[in-house]
Amino acid sequence: MVSYPTAFKTHILKLYGQDGGNWLKALPGLRNSLLERWVLEDTSPINQLSYNYLEYAHSPEYGPVVLKIGFPNRELFTEIQALEVYQGLGGAVRLLDCDLDRGALLLERVNPGYNLTSVSDEVEATRVAAQAMLDLRRPAPNKDFFPSMGDWCDGFNRYQHQYSDGSGPLKENLINRAAGLARELLETPADQVLLHGDLHHGNLLYREDGCWIVIDPKGVTGDFASEIAPYLFNPVPDLIHWPNLPKLLDRRLSILEEVTGLDRHRLEAWSFCRSVLSAIWTVEDGDNYLPYWAEISEIFSRLIK
Repeated sequence: MVSYPTAFKTHILKLYGQDGGNWLKALPGLRNSLLERWVLEDTSPINQLSYNYLEYAHSPEYGPVVLKIGFPNRELFTEIQALEVYQGLGGAVRLLDCDLDRGALLLERVNPGYNLTSVSDEVEATRVAAQAMLDLRRPAPNKDFFPSMGDWCDGFNRYQHQYSDGSGPLKENLINRAAGLARELLETPADQVLLHGDLHHGNLLYREDGCWIVIDPKGVTGDFASEIAPYLFNPVPDLIHWPNLPKLLDRRLSILEEVTGLDRHRLEAWSFCRSVLSAIWTVEDGDNYLPYWAEISEIFSRLIK
């Protein structure tokens, strides 16, 4: 009998309501069915869960694997589609098999699997992340099931419509500035690429062959300059307490500019817009990290030169 952390169950119920509750009730049976389908043995549940159920296992065909089961939703499906585009190349984790109807993925297990927060040297860590972004870069597939960065930026319109009287929890001047800047960026010609969408320290795992492997892509298309933002924001929420934070962010931006060859102003502008978007999503989801995102948005608004 597998038990699930209380925080995981609470999160699923908060996000999906009664449908989430029904999914949680069905999850044990779904898990057992998938173990049987993929002949998985030596299972070991992962206790740190957020949006998805994860379990280590051994496959007679593939060796060490990770079973991932998520509440069926568009984001889970675009993750699967993005992994199929990457095909395990460019440092992406290998998708070994999947079951779209049941929201399940069978992934290679990355050993030893410690993430980029284990690298204390900021310069080294930022160079690893920047190179991972370059290695993953692909032209945007001609498939309309991937959302675009423009779709994500609809969050500005939703927020402004909901709080048209200025009563929202975020500063109106920040919202308006970020919304206007996002429109300018989206209207400016830029190569459209397939983006990971959430490439930060926790989604880069070290593999024993010396490679850093990228996991959990969101699968979104847009301007490559928008890819760097999640790395700059992390680790959440501890980053806000780091000493000399503006100097740290400036150093990260300089390294990302150097390695990727992207325009510094565009990197700064997209990072500011995405920080405010993250704050908006936090309001929509009722997340506890709203003070963090509100402060990060203020900091990034001052970074734009």
